[in-house]
Amino acid sequence: MKKSNSKNNVPYWQQTEKPAPRLRAEFLALLEKKLREQAYQRFIETNTRLVPREFVQNHGIHFSLVLRKLAFGADYHSDFVYLSKSSDDWNCVLIEIERPGYTFFKPGTNDFHRNFQKALEQINRWRAWFSNAANLTSFAETTVGMIRVPLSRNPTYPKYVLVYGRRIEYERSAIRRSLIRAQETDDFKIMTFDSLAEELESKHDLYVGVRHNEYIDIVSNVFLSESMFSSMPPDQIRIGEKLRANALATRQHWHHFSSREGRVMDIALPAVRRRPTTRNLSRAVLE
Repeated sequence: MKKSNSKNNVPYWQQTEKPAPRLRAEFLALLEKKLREQAYQRFIETNTRLVPREFVQNHGIHFSLVLRKLAFGADYHSDFVYLSKSSDDWNCVLIEIERPGYTFFKPGTNDFHRNFQKALEQINRWRAWFSNAANLTSFAETTVGMIRVPLSRNPTYPKYVLVYGRRIEYERSAIRRSLIRAQETDDFKIMTFDSLAEELESKHDLYVGVRHNEYIDIVSNVFLSESMFSSMPPDQIRIGEKLRANALATRQHWHHFSSREGRVMDIALPAVRRRPTTRNLSRAVLE
């Protein structure tokens, strides 16, 4: 997804493809186009500094990892999910992305548009599902259990973020601002697409992962953090060749050590699952 900057001796945690002003300009230009939700999801996945940072606790986004299209329950999925821990608990942040072209209000009124009402109802359905203690326990221990380490015994609290519409629709109206703000709660925040492009200079990129039954498939190509490899069993992580090569290229900056085995990445990287290449898949089909 990105080109490595390791040849310039850039520490892996500072690797990035686009300067913040360029990313901001590209994203705001994209918002002017009438595209489907999936187009914006793909752009955010490729440029993860745009992922909302709501409800992030003092330890940051756990493993620098965001999961895409995470399913839960029988009928639900969240466009993005990440964990953020403190010493006492976990926030599990579930993000729903709609379209920047959707409006909050009906034309010429301060009544909510049906698209916004539908989005609010979606969040309420999620909240209702998590209000069942058995559902929450199953989600915490099973759905995100592989990445909810260490401190896995600490409680998990679901948080919700809705990304919807554009700020220009309400920024000059105190009534409209207050009506939208009134929908928020301690565990639910509403953001516009414009706000995702703010403060990009202070944000870091994230791994994008897809949860499978036995492992997390890291679809990113750039090595960003050692913490996941240090804390998870290697057979619960799958990576591609480009990520592996980029990790090796930044070896001089690895700094997680085991008292018995030396650098953690020297042990973990050879042991993680490897995603088959196109060539390997073609060979398997022929055989």
